[in-house]
Amino acid sequence: MTAILQKTTHLPPQALPIERAVLGAAMLEASATATALSLLAPEAFYQPGHQLVFSAMQALQASGSAVDQLTVVQYLRGKGTLERAGGIGYVAGLTSQVNSGAHIEAHCRILLEFHARRTVITAGTLLQTHGYDEGRDALEVLAEAQQQLMGLHTVLDQRPAQTVADHFDAVFAKLEQDVLKPGMTGVPTGLMELNDSTGGWQPGDLIIIAARPAMGKTAVMLHAAREAGLDHDKHVFIASLEMPAAQLVQRLVSSEVEGYSNSDLRRGNVRGGVEEVASIRQKAARLKTLGHRLHVDDTPGVSIQQLRAKCHRLHAEHPLGLIMVDYIQLMKGDGKGRGNREQEIASISRGLKELAKELNVPVIALSQLSRDVEKRGGQKRPQLADLRESGAIEQDADIIMFLWRGEYYKIDEYDDGSPTAGTLLMDIAKNRNGSVGEIIVGCNLRRGLIYDLGTEPGTSAEELPAAAEYQPRRITTSTQDDFSQPLVLPDAPPDAPF
Repeated sequence: MTAILQKTTHLPPQALPIERAVLGAAMLEASATATALSLLAPEAFYQPGHQLVFSAMQALQASGSAVDQLTVVQYLRGKGTLERAGGIGYVAGLTSQVNSGAHIEAHCRILLEFHARRTVITAGTLLQTHGYDEGRDALEVLAEAQQQLMGLHTVLDQRPAQTVADHFDAVFAKLEQDVLKPGMTGVPTGLMELNDSTGGWQPGDLIIIAARPAMGKTAVMLHAAREAGLDHDKHVFIASLEMPAAQLVQRLVSSEVEGYSNSDLRRGNVRGGVEEVASIRQKAARLKTLGHRLHVDDTPGVSIQQLRAKCHRLHAEHPLGLIMVDYIQLMKGDGKGRGNREQEIASISRGLKELAKELNVPVIALSQLSRDVEKRGGQKRPQLADLRESGAIEQDADIIMFLWRGEYYKIDEYDDGSPTAGTLLMDIAKNRNGSVGEIIVGCNLRRGLIYDLGTEPGTSAEELPAAAEYQPRRITTSTQDDFSQPLVLPDAPPDAPF
């Protein structure tokens, strides 16, 4: 950074007397040491020698050693960097710059402000340099600048720890709001039992929906997008790395219009010819009037940095209620794990979780499962170990939900004898803040519909006389911390509309 800044005609923002005062105070008093080390990083100092001194303090504290001028000098001598830090006389003389650490926090804030200004200048200089480089991809340049500025925000956002009393009133204010809508504290999922388990998609959560191909991942994603965007006024961002935007819209149309599957629309198999197209357009009209809330980006091979930049930009224009990624394995990492796919997936998973926290928005990411599921005997049910290429996904996710269709594997019945046809099993294998277990919902993948059993859109009471009386089945009583009890399917009512 210093080399880049030195290319400019202006002297970079700096406060060398304050840098010396902070280092001196930190070597004088233990309380000042703790304050400086909790607020600053070596980059907050402009002078390279000061960076070395501060790094020595960090290393000494990490090893449990005392931090003072003698131990710092000894550490620098042992590392062979004492002369680069200014020599023994300069380092020892830093303590003469101050009498105490009384104002060290204010001084640290000043250094952070100057560091912020230098970082902005560096980002701007890099952006200008790379902007003239025609060999660089413009989106990569923007993503790189965005990443630097987001990192700067993290450095500057040094909030002190708060007490329980500080949070007390806010907790009860939220409780009063939640009482008005009991059980629903996040973005509605559109599925009654899933809402009960999760309280809705929660802000700041990373939700992984994982399955083998043909299990209905995209249908579940679009169901969640329609529910949030069209029914609950949320702006939704969909990063579609696998499917072009036009195909996603076509799937949405088939879910809105009775009588036509996605395959019918794709092949132009429409009864009545062109005149019928006008009727279909009318029936799907809400996608036109409300579709501005659903933002689809089908850029192939997008990196995690580019995704975060896109979401931050869109969030500034339209506060997002939900972010969706289809799917993780098609994304690019941050480049640090290049050549190691497991590390790359780990960086993507970590980046998605950070994005959820940065914007305080639920992030739903689809994930493929390994082929080990197909090799498994019996019902070929997925497990956490089947998440492809990285255990980091399991670690970073707040919710992990597997999708399974017995019908696909020619398994005709669940354990209780009820048919699997027209159903989808959602196995919540991890839920950091709620219960785990299995939920059975209805599905019509030809139209891309996911629904509570007995409530399929367009189904009349005459066609399903028991629908009004039947409640969707949920197969769980366990919590995230209790895996000791086996999951047992309860008896379904004999007239259940499976």
